[in-house]
Amino acid sequence: MANPLMNIFGGMGNGSIMMQAFGAMMRGESPQEFMRNLANSRPELRNIDLNDINGSAQRLCQERGIDANKLTEEIKQKVMN
Repeated sequence: MANPLMNIFGGMGNGSIMMQAFGAMMRGESPQEFMRNLANSRPELRNIDLNDINGSAQRLCQERGIDANKLTEEIKQKVMN
C-alpha cells in the first residue's frame, strides 16, 4: 500500500512536487520560497506554516497517523535512487 504523503510528492499534476523541488534547488530558491510558491498554486498546501516547515510536517504526519521518521527515510531513499 502506498504511503499517502509520498503520493503528494509523486504527482499532483503539473509535474511531481519532487521534480519541482529539484528545479527550485537548482535555481537557488530557499525551501521557504519554494513552499510559498507551491502553496500559492496548490490549495491543499496553503495551511503550512512556512516559518516552521518541520513542525508543519510533523503535525501533518501526526494527523494522518504516519511515522515522520519512516517517511523521512522513504524520501531520502527516493532521492538517493
